[in-house]
Amino acid sequence: MEQFYYYWSMWFLWILTTFILGKTKSRFAVSLFILTNIILSIHHFTLYFSLNAAYVMFFVCGCVYSGYFGMYKRFRYIMVHLTLVSGYAFVYLFALYDPVWFIIKPEWAAVVLCVLLTASVERDFQKQLALYVLGMCQGELVYSFVIQQLAGHTAVGGFQWLNACSAGMILLFGISKYEQLASQIGHRGKRSNKGATKMS
Repeated sequence: MEQFYYYWSMWFLWILTTFILGKTKSRFAVSLFILTNIILSIHHFTLYFSLNAAYVMFFVCGCVYSGYFGMYKRFRYIMVHLTLVSGYAFVYLFALYDPVWFIIKPEWAAVVLCVLLTASVERDFQKQLALYVLGMCQGELVYSFVIQQLAGHTAVGGFQWLNACSAGMILLFGISKYEQLASQIGHRGKRSNKGATKMS
């Protein structure tokens, strides 16, 4: 069941979005995206590569999301994006060249690398998500392009990639919630210290 992590991750994100997160204008759009993405995950079509429809949906929405935030206009985001693409492709190509160095699967190594890079350079969760998804999508394209030159026809954005992408989104969500909790605890600690000094 290679699609196990993808389906469980996307259902977890749908439950979070629908029942736990606050009622905002974007909640319905995110819920609709998740359900549509699950439906499209079993469909493929061919352009230059064989493309998974859910992968294409991630790619298009990542581009639209990045354009909405104006991330293409800032040199910093472009450099971070190119670093994510290069890091993803490098991990997979290096795993093909010398797999002995990997104690975990290459896809999980790529996820950890991309999540750490994204979380370390950007604090806003929505921008993190846009950077991460675009980096994963274009990294997969670069890797598939190189492999196709060597091994012939390849499929882009299969369930292996969907597993990795959805798991990374959950990791980013967890990191953002941890940072929010840590900042709230820090603010409460400062307030209690101020109160103690006033009492003294």
